[in-house]
This record gives sequence, structure tokens and C-alpha cells, in this order.
Amino acid sequence: MSNFFKSKFFIILAIVTVVILILMAVSTITTDRANPAGDAVGTVMSPVQRVFRSIGDATGNFFGRFRSNASYREENEQLSARVAQLEEETRELNALRNENERLRGLLSLGETYTEYEMVGARVIAKDPGAWYSAFKIDKGTTSGIRKNDVVMTSAGLVGYVYEVGTTWSNVVSVIDSRSAAGCVIERTGDTAVVEGSVELMNEGNCHLLYLSRDAGVAVGDFVETSGLGGIYPEGLLIGKIKTLSVDSQGLYYEAVVEPAVDFERISEVMVIKTEA
Repeated sequence: MSNFFKSKFFIILAIVTVVILILMAVSTITTDRANPAGDAVGTVMSPVQRVFRSIGDATGNFFGRFRSNASYREENEQLSARVAQLEEETRELNALRNENERLRGLLSLGETYTEYEMVGARVIAKDPGAWYSAFKIDKGTTSGIRKNDVVMTSAGLVGYVYEVGTTWSNVVSVIDSRSAAGCVIERTGDTAVVEGSVELMNEGNCHLLYLSRDAGVAVGDFVETSGLGGIYPEGLLIGKIKTLSVDSQGLYYEAVVEPAVDFERISEVMVIKTEA
């Protein structure tokens, strides 16, 4: 050990250490301009300081980004939950608005057809398939409903009651193959018959038959009930002519009628009660 303290390496190390301490002490003296010793120390230490500063900045930025990402993730989760809540509230409001519009339309029927007594009902079941060719409602004999009572919405004619129970009724619509109704072309006054058919039922449409070749009808003409046939009263809107052609024998016009009622989305109806 004594040899180490006497060695040239130790002596040089001691000298360098003393010089550095002297330079650092001198560099702390405040003057307007850096003295040569302070300038030398600054020159030597600046790169070292920059390295440590860069390391410190990088470390601070890393943890700062980590904290920011965690904060952004939490904020994003909160915003996502709020968006989901607002979407659900919007769906509920739209459903309530649509139901309110439908019910207002049904109530307006009572003001339009004041000569009839009506009762509102909800659809509770339907036959398989996309279209409401036949369905069940939640009103029956306890509400005064009878077989063959007419069923409609604010858009137009739906069909008639073909079976009735105490608290339910089954309805056949105008697009069902079991349905037929005397009709009249609103613009021309020409009469015909509207029938449901298996082929057109799957499209939500029905047939118009036995229309005179002399009739001046056109695509787009409105079709209403004529009051003939014993079930439907006069003047109920059925729909409009979608296509027009001549039957296979060349004796009559026949047409495809697009109903005024949307038979994909029936949820509430009005039933016209017949007199006892």
C-alpha cells in the first residue's frame, strides 16, 4: 500500500485532482466575464452537463408520456361510456317520438271518420315471414270487437278481423290471399276488385282485377274501397297502382297495387266496431 502512495500514478492523480478543485473554486467567483479558469472548467464540463441534461429530459419525457397516455386512456373510456349512454338515450327518444306520431295518427282517425266507433289495439303476434299478411291484436269481445270488423291505420286500410276471442283477435290483411275487396279508382271512378295473392304477398303488394279496358287509369292512381262486398265501408284508402297491364285473355286491365300501409312495420291499429 505504501508503494501505491509513492507511485507516479498516485502523484499524477493527486495533482490532477487538486487542479480540478482549484479550477472549480475559481469558477464560482462571480464576475462580469468568465475568467480563464472558469472558462476552462465550463468548456470541460459542458458536454458532460449536456449528456446528463439530455438523459434527465428523456427520462422526464418518458414518464410524462406515460402519465399522459394513462390520462388519455381514462378520458377515452369515460367519453366512450358517455357516447354509449347518449346513443341509448337517442334510441329511446326516437322510439318514443315514433310511437307518439303513430298514436297521434290513430287518434286523428276518430276525427276523420266520426261516423264510426273505433278502438285502438296493439299487434302482439304475426304469422311467419317479413310481411304482416295475418297477425293478432290484443283486443277482443270484451272491447266490443266482432268478426269482420275493419282494421286500419292512419295510412289506410289494413284488413279485417276474421277470428275473435275474449281479449284477442286475428286479422287478415289486404295482401293476404284470403282477402278481397271491392274498390274504385279515385281519379276516374272506375270500379274493380283488389285481392291478395301468394306471389305478391311476399312483396307486400296485392292484385287489382276486373278493371274495364275502357278505364282511363294510369300508374300512380289511388285506389279506395268502393263499399261493395259487405265488409269494407266506402272511401278507405287501399293504395296506389304500381304497374298496369292487360290480363291473359285481353278482356280486362289488371294491376299491382302498392298498399298505403307499410305491412312490414305494423305495431298499432284501429278497429272500426260494427253495430250490434
